Amino acid sequence: MSVTVRPGRLTLACSDIDARPLFWNEGPVRRGYEPEAADAVGAALGMQVEWVYTPWDDRWQAVVDGDADAIWCGVAVTAARREYMAFSTPYAMFNEALIQRVGDTMRTPADTAGRRIGCPADSTNERLARSWPGAIVVPFSGFDDVFTALIDATASGEIDGFVDDEPAMVPLAARDQRFDIAFSVESRLPWGAAMRPGHDELAQLIDRGIGLALAAGTLERVWEEHLGFLSFPLGSSTG
Repeated sequence: MSVTVRPGRLTLACSDIDARPLFWNEGPVRRGYEPEAADAVGAALGMQVEWVYTPWDDRWQAVVDGDADAIWCGVAVTAARREYMAFSTPYAMFNEALIQRVGDTMRTPADTAGRRIGCPADSTNERLARSWPGAIVVPFSGFDDVFTALIDATASGEIDGFVDDEPAMVPLAARDQRFDIAFSVESRLPWGAAMRPGHDELAQLIDRGIGLALAAGTLERVWEEHLGFLSFPLGSSTG
């Protein structure tokens, strides 16, 4: 019996959205740190990676239904998620940031009191925003492309800003002169492949691939290509 849903392949769930430099599509080619890190892990195992695209809120259902082996798409490892998800060792680790419109004056979490702060629903970003006293948290769900929805809502003034992970926010502020980063929070969230609990062989397989890609320096090279503005947070081995 195959360890993966498709023999000889790693089938991974993500959303077809543009969240550069983490992931985006150029025609049939998947680009960015996350897909290229997944390719490095697959190559280390001698396996091809295939992607299953779902709306953001349906990624986990694709795993539950057996359409994908795991989510490889911005899932931070948290105690709450460990209650129903199993995780690989981390392939990334990130801080979080708040984007605001240029000219706004939020510079610390205290400045969010009374302000409408957007975030992806049921995310670590939402949990962070809810820790800021007085912030009016506005979770976004039901969007195929929640990142673009948050950008548009901030630009229109529907919300005053939104929280997301730093690797997507730093490039957004650099390329779009409507926005700047209000502040960052050093949350150091580890990201892993999210699987159904009890699939120990699958977890061991993905962990082995991550370890091999780290030891070969492949993950660090992919990081430097796409995320060179941030320090590589992982060692040369998962241990």
